[in-house]
Amino acid sequence: MIGINTAIFTQTGTSAGVGFAIQSSTILKIVPQLIQSGKVRRAGLNVEFAPDPIAYQLNVRDGALILKVPPGSAVAKAGLVPTGRGFAGNIILGDVIVAVDGKPIKGKSDLLRVLDDYGVGDTVTLTIRRGAETIPIALSLEDASV
Repeated sequence: MIGINTAIFTQTGTSAGVGFAIQSSTILKIVPQLIQSGKVRRAGLNVEFAPDPIAYQLNVRDGALILKVPPGSAVAKAGLVPTGRGFAGNIILGDVIVAVDGKPIKGKSDLLRVLDDYGVGDTVTLTIRRGAETIPIALSLEDASV
């Protein structure tokens, strides 16, 4: 792997130890944005996803489970459903994103990695699993508010 060194963990204070680097492919995406505007814009959905271990405990074996959908967001306008609670307090699973433009999604971290290949305003087709139903939904990616 080729990258740019960002830090070294050392117990001696020298330049010997465990090095941490940013991948060169990430640098190629970020540096032009920093030069042009002084900040990095990342495309995203601006929803809260369940961490992969929690989704797995809820029997979601593949895909990214949506926990919260902000009102007024592109995802809300597209009709995606968040996880909630039923009348008796039971958990009602929200939509699960299982693919982006046909690329399979195994979990939250996989989804974030796939979205890194897109820009703000790009239109993607999400494949959603809602219960036993599979639904394609097209929407534009927003500026990720991370």
